[in-house]
Amino acid sequence: MARLLQSLRRVLGLTKPPAPKFSKSIDTDFSVFREGDRVILLGKTPQLTKPLKSGFKTDTRHGALEHDNIIGRRVRDFVKTNKGSGYRITLPTLEEYVTLTPRLVTPIYSADANLIVSLLDLHVGPPSDTAEHPPLEILESGTGHGSLTLHLARAIQAANSMPPPLPNRSQVKYLEGRPIRPGTDTEEKAREKEASADGANDSDVVQQQWDSWRARRSAIIHTVDISPKYSTLAEKNVQGFRRGIYAGNVDFYVGHIENWVAEQKKRRGSGGLLSLGAGKPDSFLSCAILDMPSAHMNIPLVTPLLKTNGILVVFMPSITQIGDCVTLIHQQRLPFVLDRVIELGMGLSSGRLWDVRVAAKKSRADPSSWTESSESDEPTPQRDEESAEAKDNEGTLAPERASKGSEDVLICRPKVGMRLVGGGFVGIWRRIDDF
Repeated sequence: MARLLQSLRRVLGLTKPPAPKFSKSIDTDFSVFREGDRVILLGKTPQLTKPLKSGFKTDTRHGALEHDNIIGRRVRDFVKTNKGSGYRITLPTLEEYVTLTPRLVTPIYSADANLIVSLLDLHVGPPSDTAEHPPLEILESGTGHGSLTLHLARAIQAANSMPPPLPNRSQVKYLEGRPIRPGTDTEEKAREKEASADGANDSDVVQQQWDSWRARRSAIIHTVDISPKYSTLAEKNVQGFRRGIYAGNVDFYVGHIENWVAEQKKRRGSGGLLSLGAGKPDSFLSCAILDMPSAHMNIPLVTPLLKTNGILVVFMPSITQIGDCVTLIHQQRLPFVLDRVIELGMGLSSGRLWDVRVAAKKSRADPSSWTESSESDEPTPQRDEESAEAKDNEGTLAPERASKGSEDVLICRPKVGMRLVGGGFVGIWRRIDDF
Protein backbone atom coordinates (compact mmCIF):
# COMPACT_ATOMS: atom_id res chain seq x y z
CA MET A 1 0.00 0.00 0.00
CA ALA A 2 2.84 2.39 0.87
CA ARG A 3 4.52 1.74 -2.49
CA LEU A 4 1.21 2.32 -4.29
CA LEU A 5 0.70 5.66 -2.55
CA GLN A 6 4.27 6.72 -3.33
CA SER A 7 3.80 5.83 -7.02
CA LEU A 8 0.54 7.78 -7.10
CA ARG A 9 2.22 10.84 -5.59
CA ARG A 10 4.99 10.62 -8.18
CA VAL A 11 2.48 10.45 -11.05
CA LEU A 12 0.56 13.45 -9.71
CA GLY A 13 3.75 15.48 -9.33
CA LEU A 14 3.54 15.62 -5.54
CA THR A 15 6.92 14.07 -4.89
CA LYS A 16 10.36 14.39 -6.38
CA PRO A 17 11.86 11.78 -8.73
CA PRO A 18 14.66 9.56 -7.48
CA ALA A 19 17.95 11.36 -7.07
CA PRO A 20 20.41 10.72 -9.90
CA LYS A 21 23.77 9.26 -8.95
CA PHE A 22 26.68 11.57 -9.66
CA SER A 23 30.16 10.18 -10.04
CA LYS A 24 31.77 13.36 -8.72
CA SER A 25 30.85 16.42 -6.70
CA ILE A 26 32.51 19.65 -5.63
CA ASP A 27 35.77 19.02 -3.77
CA THR A 28 35.30 20.21 -0.18
CA ASP A 29 38.78 19.34 1.08
CA PHE A 30 39.98 22.89 1.70
CA SER A 31 43.11 21.91 3.63
CA VAL A 32 45.19 21.83 0.43
CA PHE A 33 45.18 24.55 -2.24
CA ARG A 34 44.16 23.57 -5.77
CA GLU A 35 43.87 25.33 -9.12
CA GLY A 36 41.01 27.81 -9.13
CA ASP A 37 41.27 28.62 -5.41
CA ARG A 38 41.61 32.22 -4.26
CA VAL A 39 44.15 32.71 -1.51
CA ILE A 40 44.70 35.35 1.16
CA LEU A 41 48.31 36.50 1.52
CA LEU A 42 48.68 37.53 5.14
CA GLY A 43 50.82 40.59 5.68
CA LYS A 44 50.54 44.14 6.87
CA THR A 45 47.70 44.52 4.35
CA PRO A 46 45.97 41.21 3.44
CA GLN A 47 45.84 40.58 -0.29
CA LEU A 48 43.49 38.30 -2.24
CA THR A 49 45.02 36.50 -5.21
CA LYS A 50 43.31 35.84 -8.49
CA PRO A 51 42.18 32.21 -9.04
CA LEU A 52 45.25 30.02 -8.88
CA LYS A 53 46.49 28.77 -12.23
CA SER A 54 49.64 26.89 -13.07
CA GLY A 55 52.23 29.10 -14.74
CA PHE A 56 50.69 32.35 -13.44
CA LYS A 57 51.81 34.65 -10.65
CA THR A 58 50.48 37.32 -8.31
CA ASP A 59 52.34 40.60 -7.87
CA THR A 60 52.79 41.83 -4.32
CA ARG A 61 54.57 44.77 -2.71
CA HIS A 62 57.53 42.50 -2.02
CA GLY A 63 57.86 40.70 -5.33
CA ALA A 64 56.01 38.19 -7.50
CA LEU A 65 54.54 35.03 -6.00
CA GLU A 66 54.31 32.07 -8.37
CA HIS A 67 51.01 30.19 -8.27
CA ASP A 68 52.93 26.93 -8.69
CA ASN A 69 54.47 27.62 -5.27
CA ILE A 70 50.96 27.74 -3.74
CA ILE A 71 49.15 24.91 -5.56
CA GLY A 72 49.46 21.76 -3.49
CA ARG A 73 50.53 23.61 -0.33
CA ARG A 74 48.54 23.38 2.87
CA VAL A 75 46.54 26.15 4.50
CA ARG A 76 48.74 28.35 6.76
CA ASP A 77 51.94 27.33 4.99
CA PHE A 78 54.70 29.93 4.50
CA VAL A 79 55.71 30.78 0.91
CA LYS A 80 58.29 33.19 -0.51
CA THR A 81 58.27 35.63 -3.42
CA ASN A 82 61.01 35.92 -6.04
CA LYS A 83 62.61 38.60 -3.85
CA GLY A 84 62.78 36.38 -0.79
CA SER A 85 59.94 37.96 1.17
CA GLY A 86 57.50 35.55 2.80
CA TYR A 87 53.73 35.35 3.18
CA ARG A 88 51.51 33.10 5.24
CA ILE A 89 48.76 31.74 2.95
CA THR A 90 45.22 30.88 3.97
CA LEU A 91 41.67 30.62 2.64
CA PRO A 92 39.62 33.83 2.76
CA THR A 93 36.75 34.03 5.18
CA LEU A 94 33.45 35.16 3.71
CA GLU A 95 33.98 38.61 5.22
CA GLU A 96 37.48 38.91 3.69
CA TYR A 97 36.24 37.59 0.36
CA VAL A 98 33.41 40.14 0.12
CA THR A 99 35.73 42.99 1.10
CA LEU A 100 38.61 42.13 -1.24
CA THR A 101 36.93 40.81 -4.39
CA PRO A 102 36.65 43.20 -7.38
CA ARG A 103 33.44 45.17 -7.49
CA LEU A 104 31.44 47.29 -9.91
CA VAL A 105 29.11 48.45 -7.14
CA THR A 106 29.52 48.78 -3.40
CA PRO A 107 28.78 45.44 -1.71
CA ILE A 108 26.64 44.89 1.34
CA TYR A 109 29.44 44.11 3.78
CA SER A 110 29.29 40.98 5.91
CA ALA A 111 28.28 42.69 9.16
CA ASP A 112 25.15 44.09 7.50
CA ALA A 113 24.51 41.05 5.29
CA ASN A 114 24.63 38.73 8.31
CA LEU A 115 22.11 40.93 10.13
CA ILE A 116 19.73 40.98 7.16
CA VAL A 117 19.91 37.20 6.82
CA SER A 118 19.28 36.74 10.54
CA LEU A 119 16.14 38.90 10.26
CA LEU A 120 14.75 36.46 7.69
CA ASP A 121 14.68 33.76 10.40
CA LEU A 122 15.51 30.97 7.93
CA HIS A 123 15.29 27.38 9.16
CA VAL A 124 16.10 24.57 6.73
CA GLY A 125 16.64 20.88 7.21
CA PRO A 126 18.62 18.24 5.31
CA PRO A 127 17.33 17.26 1.85
CA SER A 128 14.87 14.40 1.59
CA ASP A 129 14.03 12.28 -1.46
CA THR A 130 10.44 11.84 -0.32
CA ALA A 131 9.66 15.51 0.36
CA GLU A 132 6.11 16.39 -0.65
CA HIS A 133 6.28 20.14 -0.12
CA PRO A 134 7.52 22.81 -2.55
CA PRO A 135 11.03 24.24 -2.09
CA LEU A 136 11.88 27.26 0.01
CA GLU A 137 12.26 30.13 -2.47
CA ILE A 138 13.76 33.57 -1.90
CA LEU A 139 13.75 36.49 -4.34
CA GLU A 140 16.57 39.04 -4.33
CA SER A 141 15.90 41.94 -6.68
CA GLY A 142 19.17 43.81 -7.18
CA THR A 143 22.05 41.32 -7.33
CA GLY A 144 24.78 43.93 -7.38
CA HIS A 145 28.11 42.61 -6.15
CA GLY A 146 26.65 39.29 -4.99
CA SER A 147 27.58 39.75 -1.34
CA LEU A 148 24.08 39.31 0.09
CA THR A 149 23.52 36.53 -2.45
CA LEU A 150 26.46 34.62 -0.98
CA HIS A 151 25.24 35.06 2.58
CA LEU A 152 21.75 33.89 1.61
CA ALA A 153 23.18 30.89 -0.24
CA ARG A 154 25.19 29.91 2.82
CA ALA A 155 22.08 30.17 5.02
CA ILE A 156 20.11 27.63 2.94
CA GLN A 157 23.02 25.30 2.16
CA ALA A 158 21.78 22.57 4.52
CA ALA A 159 18.57 22.12 2.51
CA ASN A 160 20.37 20.95 -0.64
CA SER A 161 22.66 18.03 -1.28
CA MET A 162 26.22 18.53 -2.48
CA PRO A 163 26.09 19.61 -6.15
CA PRO A 164 28.02 17.99 -9.00
CA PRO A 165 30.91 19.86 -10.65
CA LEU A 166 30.09 23.30 -12.04
CA PRO A 167 29.66 23.59 -15.83
CA ASN A 168 32.16 25.79 -17.61
CA ARG A 169 29.66 28.13 -19.23
CA SER A 170 27.71 30.84 -17.43
CA GLN A 171 24.33 29.89 -15.97
CA VAL A 172 22.92 33.44 -16.05
CA LYS A 173 19.45 33.51 -17.64
CA TYR A 174 18.23 36.43 -19.75
CA LEU A 175 14.61 37.39 -19.27
CA GLU A 176 12.14 38.42 -21.96
CA GLY A 177 12.28 42.14 -22.64
CA ARG A 178 15.67 42.62 -20.99
CA PRO A 179 17.41 45.93 -21.83
CA ILE A 180 20.17 45.99 -24.44
CA ARG A 181 22.71 48.78 -24.09
CA PRO A 182 23.95 50.76 -27.12
CA GLY A 183 26.90 49.14 -28.87
CA THR A 184 25.91 45.61 -27.84
CA ASP A 185 24.06 42.86 -29.68
CA THR A 186 20.40 43.27 -30.37
CA GLU A 187 17.97 41.29 -28.26
CA GLU A 188 17.32 38.83 -31.09
CA LYS A 189 21.05 38.13 -31.55
CA ALA A 190 21.50 37.71 -27.83
CA ARG A 191 18.71 35.13 -27.75
CA GLU A 192 20.21 33.30 -30.75
CA LYS A 193 23.55 33.09 -28.94
CA GLU A 194 21.88 31.81 -25.81
CA ALA A 195 19.85 29.24 -27.73
CA SER A 196 22.93 28.01 -29.64
CA ALA A 197 24.86 27.71 -26.41
CA ASP A 198 22.04 25.68 -24.88
CA GLY A 199 21.93 23.41 -27.90
CA ALA A 200 25.69 22.87 -27.84
CA ASN A 201 25.52 21.80 -24.24
CA ASP A 202 22.58 19.41 -24.56
CA SER A 203 25.01 16.54 -24.98
CA ASP A 204 27.33 17.80 -22.27
CA VAL A 205 27.20 15.30 -19.43
CA VAL A 206 28.35 17.88 -16.87
CA GLN A 207 25.58 20.29 -17.86
CA GLN A 208 22.97 17.54 -17.80
CA GLN A 209 24.04 16.44 -14.32
CA TRP A 210 23.97 20.05 -13.15
CA ASP A 211 20.45 20.64 -14.52
CA SER A 212 19.21 17.37 -13.06
CA TRP A 213 20.57 18.27 -9.62
CA ARG A 214 19.10 21.78 -9.76
CA ALA A 215 15.64 20.37 -10.49
CA ARG A 216 15.72 18.58 -7.13
CA ARG A 217 16.73 21.47 -4.86
CA SER A 218 14.81 22.05 -1.63
CA ALA A 219 15.85 25.71 -1.33
CA ILE A 220 16.44 28.23 -4.13
CA ILE A 221 17.54 31.86 -4.33
CA HIS A 222 16.32 33.79 -7.39
CA THR A 223 18.45 36.89 -7.85
CA VAL A 224 17.56 39.43 -10.56
CA ASP A 225 19.53 42.42 -11.81
CA ILE A 226 18.97 44.74 -14.73
CA SER A 227 22.70 44.90 -15.56
CA PRO A 228 24.35 41.95 -17.39
CA LYS A 229 27.75 43.11 -16.08
CA TYR A 230 26.61 43.02 -12.46
CA SER A 231 25.02 39.59 -12.81
CA THR A 232 28.04 38.13 -14.59
CA LEU A 233 30.48 39.43 -11.99
CA ALA A 234 28.20 38.34 -9.13
CA GLU A 235 28.04 34.83 -10.57
CA LYS A 236 31.85 34.73 -10.75
CA ASN A 237 32.08 35.96 -7.17
CA VAL A 238 29.68 33.29 -5.93
CA GLN A 239 31.39 30.54 -7.90
CA GLY A 240 34.82 31.74 -6.81
CA PHE A 241 34.19 31.28 -3.10
CA ARG A 242 35.29 27.88 -1.74
CA ARG A 243 35.18 26.24 -5.20
CA GLY A 244 31.56 27.20 -5.73
CA ILE A 245 30.18 25.29 -2.77
CA TYR A 246 27.15 27.62 -2.61
CA ALA A 247 26.78 28.35 -6.33
CA GLY A 248 24.13 25.69 -6.93
CA ASN A 249 21.73 27.36 -4.52
CA VAL A 250 21.41 30.47 -6.71
CA ASP A 251 19.66 31.18 -10.02
CA PHE A 252 20.88 34.38 -11.72
CA TYR A 253 18.61 36.42 -13.99
CA VAL A 254 19.20 39.53 -16.11
CA GLY A 255 16.25 41.80 -16.79
CA HIS A 256 13.45 43.75 -15.15
CA ILE A 257 11.76 42.36 -12.05
CA GLU A 258 8.36 42.54 -13.76
CA ASN A 259 9.67 40.26 -16.54
CA TRP A 260 10.88 37.76 -13.94
CA VAL A 261 7.48 37.80 -12.25
CA ALA A 262 5.72 37.23 -15.59
CA GLU A 263 8.07 34.38 -16.50
CA GLN A 264 7.58 32.66 -13.15
CA LYS A 265 3.79 32.90 -13.38
CA LYS A 266 3.85 31.46 -16.88
CA ARG A 267 6.19 28.65 -15.84
CA ARG A 268 4.17 27.68 -12.78
CA GLY A 269 0.72 28.03 -14.30
CA SER A 270 0.49 24.48 -15.61
CA GLY A 271 0.20 22.91 -12.14
CA GLY A 272 2.40 20.37 -10.45
CA LEU A 273 4.80 20.81 -7.59
CA LEU A 274 6.08 24.22 -8.69
CA SER A 275 2.60 25.75 -8.68
CA LEU A 276 1.90 24.88 -5.05
CA GLY A 277 1.89 27.73 -2.55
CA ALA A 278 0.64 28.54 0.92
CA GLY A 279 -2.25 30.94 1.27
CA LYS A 280 -2.73 31.92 -2.40
CA PRO A 281 -2.47 29.89 -5.64
CA ASP A 282 0.24 32.20 -7.00
CA SER A 283 2.27 32.51 -3.81
CA PHE A 284 5.54 30.62 -3.70
CA LEU A 285 8.07 33.02 -2.14
CA SER A 286 9.00 32.80 1.53
CA CYS A 287 11.05 36.01 1.33
CA ALA A 288 11.39 38.89 -1.10
CA ILE A 289 14.33 41.30 -0.82
CA LEU A 290 14.24 44.56 -2.78
CA ASP A 291 17.58 46.35 -3.06
CA MET A 292 17.17 48.65 -6.04
CA PRO A 293 16.27 52.24 -6.97
CA SER A 294 12.60 53.05 -6.35
CA ALA A 295 12.15 49.71 -4.63
CA HIS A 296 8.86 50.85 -3.11
CA MET A 297 7.28 50.95 -6.56
CA ASN A 298 7.82 47.18 -6.91
CA ILE A 299 6.19 46.21 -3.62
CA PRO A 300 2.73 45.75 -5.22
CA LEU A 301 4.37 43.59 -7.91
CA VAL A 302 5.84 41.02 -5.50
CA THR A 303 3.00 41.09 -2.97
CA PRO A 304 0.91 38.31 -4.64
CA LEU A 305 3.99 36.07 -4.82
CA LEU A 306 4.63 36.08 -1.06
CA LYS A 307 3.18 33.33 1.09
CA THR A 308 1.19 34.14 4.18
CA ASN A 309 3.64 35.26 6.90
CA GLY A 310 6.24 35.70 4.17
CA ILE A 311 8.85 38.40 4.74
CA LEU A 312 9.33 41.52 2.63
CA VAL A 313 12.71 43.22 3.05
CA VAL A 314 13.48 46.62 1.55
CA PHE A 315 17.06 47.92 1.75
CA MET A 316 17.37 51.69 1.20
CA PRO A 317 20.14 54.28 1.71
CA SER A 318 17.88 56.80 3.48
CA ILE A 319 15.09 56.72 6.05
CA THR A 320 12.82 58.85 3.84
CA GLN A 321 12.85 56.08 1.21
CA ILE A 322 11.70 53.63 3.84
CA GLY A 323 9.01 56.20 4.59
CA ASP A 324 7.96 56.03 0.92
CA CYS A 325 7.43 52.28 1.37
CA VAL A 326 5.35 52.81 4.49
CA THR A 327 3.25 55.46 2.73
CA LEU A 328 2.66 53.32 -0.36
CA ILE A 329 1.64 50.27 1.68
CA HIS A 330 -0.71 52.45 3.71
CA GLN A 331 -2.27 54.21 0.72
CA GLN A 332 -2.75 51.06 -1.36
CA ARG A 333 -3.80 49.02 1.68
CA LEU A 334 -1.37 46.24 0.87
CA PRO A 335 -1.56 43.19 3.18
CA PHE A 336 1.57 43.86 5.22
CA VAL A 337 2.37 44.51 8.86
CA LEU A 338 5.55 46.48 9.58
CA ASP A 339 7.80 44.38 11.79
CA ARG A 340 10.72 46.75 12.29
CA VAL A 341 12.95 49.35 10.67
CA ILE A 342 16.66 49.02 11.36
CA GLU A 343 19.54 51.37 10.64
CA LEU A 344 22.77 49.71 9.55
CA GLY A 345 26.28 51.10 9.74
CA MET A 346 29.59 51.21 11.56
CA GLY A 347 29.26 50.88 15.32
CA LEU A 348 25.79 49.33 15.10
CA SER A 349 26.45 45.68 15.84
CA SER A 350 22.81 44.60 15.68
CA GLY A 351 21.24 47.62 14.00
CA ARG A 352 19.44 50.63 15.40
CA LEU A 353 15.64 50.61 15.52
CA TRP A 354 13.62 53.44 13.99
CA ASP A 355 9.98 54.37 14.42
CA VAL A 356 8.50 54.78 10.93
CA ARG A 357 4.69 54.92 10.62
CA VAL A 358 1.81 56.75 9.06
CA ALA A 359 -0.27 58.74 11.55
CA ALA A 360 -3.53 60.62 11.13
CA LYS A 361 -4.49 64.00 12.54
CA LYS A 362 -7.16 66.63 12.15
CA SER A 363 -6.16 69.76 10.29
CA ARG A 364 -6.09 71.85 13.51
CA ALA A 365 -4.67 69.19 15.77
CA ASP A 366 -1.37 69.73 17.53
CA PRO A 367 1.52 67.51 16.23
CA SER A 368 1.83 65.94 19.67
CA SER A 369 -1.67 64.49 19.22
CA TRP A 370 -0.78 62.38 16.19
CA THR A 371 -1.62 58.75 16.84
CA GLU A 372 -0.59 55.52 15.20
CA SER A 373 -2.26 52.21 14.57
CA SER A 374 -2.27 50.12 17.74
CA GLU A 375 -1.77 46.85 15.82
CA SER A 376 1.74 46.35 17.14
CA ASP A 377 1.00 47.52 20.69
CA GLU A 378 -0.41 45.40 23.47
CA PRO A 379 -4.00 46.51 24.17
CA THR A 380 -4.56 47.76 27.71
CA PRO A 381 -7.59 49.43 29.32
CA GLN A 382 -5.54 52.55 30.01
CA ARG A 383 -4.43 52.81 26.37
CA ASP A 384 -8.01 52.33 25.15
CA GLU A 385 -9.19 55.15 27.41
CA GLU A 386 -6.41 57.43 26.19
CA SER A 387 -7.30 56.67 22.57
CA ALA A 388 -10.96 57.42 23.20
CA GLU A 389 -10.06 60.69 24.91
CA ALA A 390 -7.80 61.66 22.05
CA LYS A 391 -10.58 60.91 19.57
CA ASP A 392 -13.14 63.01 21.46
CA ASN A 393 -10.95 65.98 22.42
CA GLU A 394 -8.46 66.22 19.55
CA GLY A 395 -10.24 64.39 16.76
CA THR A 396 -7.42 61.94 15.97
CA LEU A 397 -7.82 58.43 14.63
CA ALA A 398 -5.59 55.47 13.80
CA PRO A 399 -4.58 55.38 10.10
CA GLU A 400 -6.81 52.40 9.28
CA ARG A 401 -9.86 54.23 10.69
CA ALA A 402 -9.04 57.77 9.61
CA SER A 403 -12.00 59.83 8.50
CA LYS A 404 -12.20 61.63 5.19
CA GLY A 405 -11.37 64.93 6.84
CA SER A 406 -8.16 63.69 8.44
CA GLU A 407 -4.68 64.34 7.11
CA ASP A 408 -2.04 61.58 7.00
CA VAL A 409 1.48 62.43 8.06
CA LEU A 410 4.63 60.33 8.05
CA ILE A 411 6.70 60.01 11.22
CA CYS A 412 10.39 59.01 10.97
CA ARG A 413 12.40 59.17 14.14
CA PRO A 414 15.02 57.04 15.89
CA LYS A 415 14.02 55.00 18.90
CA VAL A 416 14.90 56.73 22.16
CA GLY A 417 18.19 55.95 23.85
CA MET A 418 20.27 54.84 20.87
CA ARG A 419 23.23 56.46 19.15
CA LEU A 420 23.03 58.40 15.89
CA VAL A 421 25.48 56.41 13.77
CA GLY A 422 24.29 55.41 10.37
CA GLY A 423 24.50 53.58 7.07
CA GLY A 424 21.63 52.07 5.11
CA PHE A 425 18.14 51.29 6.36
CA VAL A 426 16.24 48.00 6.26
CA GLY A 427 12.47 47.71 6.51
CA ILE A 428 10.91 44.35 7.43
CA TRP A 429 7.25 43.58 6.71
CA ARG A 430 5.17 40.44 7.23
CA ARG A 431 2.54 39.30 4.71
CA ILE A 432 -0.94 38.81 6.17
CA ASP A 433 -4.28 37.66 4.77
CA ASP A 434 -6.88 39.09 7.13
CA PHE A 435 -6.56 42.69 6.01
